[in-house]
Amino acid sequence: MPDPEIPDEVLRFLAEHVESAEQLDALMLLRADPARGWTAEALSQALFSVPQSAARTLERLQAHGFAAGDGASPPTYRYAAASAHAALVERLAEAYRANRAAVIKQLFARRADPVRSLADAFRLRKE
Repeated sequence: MPDPEIPDEVLRFLAEHVESAEQLDALMLLRADPARGWTAEALSQALFSVPQSAARTLERLQAHGFAAGDGASPPTYRYAAASAHAALVERLAEAYRANRAAVIKQLFARRADPVRSLADAFRLRKE
């Protein structure tokens, strides 16, 4: 059931563009300081994650149009939301700041939907 404190367009954005709590936290970190560059190592330390997972998260953020990598080895990523998404990322950040638990609850509620889980199991992904 949708949370009345979270606008519908933010819920849709969350459902369409954010795949995990780690990705959500990473997006919020990058957005909070757009000038800062993040390596997988730095992000993994900030999120209490492992570098491999943080690297995949940064790559997914780039694939969704929320981050830009510099192409170095190892790459450094900065927040770079596509103009079509920038306003919704800001609305998501407001909801996240106001009620982080409700946003994360919505993220996990979507994943717990058995019909969605079955559909996701058959969705082809490029990894």
